[in-house]
Amino acid sequence: MIETHITNLRHADPAVRYNAAQELGKLGDARAVDALVAALPDTDDKVQYAAVSSLVKIGDSRAAEPLIASLIDHLDSRVWGLMKLNIGMRLRHGLLDLLPRGDEMLLAKLHMALGDAPLDAHQRAFFTRALGRAGSTSEIDPLMATLRHAVDDVRVAAVEALGWIGDASAAGMLLTLLHDRNEQVREVAVEALGRLGDQRAVEPVIGMLKDRSEWVRRAAAVALGVLGDPRALDPLGEALHDEDEMVQDAAFDAIKQLSTDHFTTVL
Repeated sequence: MIETHITNLRHADPAVRYNAAQELGKLGDARAVDALVAALPDTDDKVQYAAVSSLVKIGDSRAAEPLIASLIDHLDSRVWGLMKLNIGMRLRHGLLDLLPRGDEMLLAKLHMALGDAPLDAHQRAFFTRALGRAGSTSEIDPLMATLRHAVDDVRVAAVEALGWIGDASAAGMLLTLLHDRNEQVREVAVEALGRLGDQRAVEPVIGMLKDRSEWVRRAAAVALGVLGDPRALDPLGEALHDEDEMVQDAAFDAIKQLSTDHFTTVL
């Protein structure tokens, strides 16, 4: 069966190629990776999208560099048009999950795209997140520089990327972003500080339990559970009475992470 679908990726009829690409994604067999990569520059937009989607479903990291290269080479493609929409969120996340850390060829392409390619804000944000997923501490300075970008979506992507890299040298900059005017920047900065695990962040993140945004307060509760410092127990107990239910739930879970004994007391 798989051999038939691989053969059909070269069929003259784009409808047959599209169906073959879709079916290979459903099978999830890594033997189809090379054939699907070869289909990425297909002349039919639907076949291109099906090949990208199926490679993400298969989840083989060998496809990461060709996928990123294809996105860079076809900035006006229908694939990008769909990825920028809400319905493309799963595909964007799947692509990021596919990226191996430390692949030099992949990182070179990402740096090239972010440095020279005519990217719109959506594309720049995606490639910035990709740099965080694939990069190491050597990417911290370029990501720090991206925090000065005028577009908030790109700044949010840079903060997320710093959190994914997980180097404590970014903690100082992230702490300054807790006072940013944009609530999403504050939210992802809190999340990033939780990932870094730097205990200097405990008191500032406790303060974020009083932020005006419920999303920031929720992120603070989650981060405090990850940071694991008992100083957060009493403030989290107060957050159980937050006006927003998702903040209450996050505080509840964080208290359970921190201390079973205190958990029974505050209840």
